[in-house]
Amino acid sequence: MNPTAERAISNAMRLLARALAARRLKTSVSGLEHIPPEGPALLIVRHYHHFYDGIALFATLPRPFHILVALDWTQSPIVNNAMTAITSIARWPVILRADALARPQGPSVFTPADILRYQRRGLREAVDLLGAGRLLVIFPEGYPNIDPHYTPKTRDEELLPFKAGFLSIAVAAEKRYGAKIPLIPVGLRYERGSKWTAHVAFGGAVGKSSLTCRETLLKNVEREVARLSGIAAPGARRQGFSDTLKVFRV
Repeated sequence: MNPTAERAISNAMRLLARALAARRLKTSVSGLEHIPPEGPALLIVRHYHHFYDGIALFATLPRPFHILVALDWTQSPIVNNAMTAITSIARWPVILRADALARPQGPSVFTPADILRYQRRGLREAVDLLGAGRLLVIFPEGYPNIDPHYTPKTRDEELLPFKAGFLSIAVAAEKRYGAKIPLIPVGLRYERGSKWTAHVAFGGAVGKSSLTCRETLLKNVEREVARLSGIAAPGARRQGFSDTLKVFRV
């Protein structure tokens, strides 16, 4: 896709999101000085609402961005094809969550072989975007608190332990392009009313060095996103952490 068409699509999506926000959502924002004016960055965001989170980011982020999305909730070929077309136009990498076929959500259009195939392609597309100097939004919990489809969350302020895929994306991009990828934590919290208010807080890039192990870095990012969201970070790592690393091994 040529740059002019891509800018037009990005602007159209931003205008649509802001029109939806004007009717349903108010926003407040802090920490915009932490968003680099140019160049790549990974935005690591709390996932609270399946719909409002994206609208809040469109309403507050000054730069175009892309979102890593999961489409395993689609249960019909028609819906899946439509969503695949939309994400392709927007250049939003698509993955399937590791537990996609084990959830109590009814029939699926995917097979076990699709999961690894989608994750590998999503990793490749995410790295390509960072190499092109783009902002990429990732929700490392995997599930929002509010979703019309399945979510394992049971409490309004629950934060799931972060999955490590975003670290592998950053490592792969840094190896390929020889430049550091900033990891920017983003907090989200909402006030409910006739019109909801989304409070978006961008934090400073979480530092990493050759002496920082992945587990420590993951906890640091998780803790900062929780702090910016005004909630407590998860106390214990979820089982399957090593499995997540295997999926995204570079």
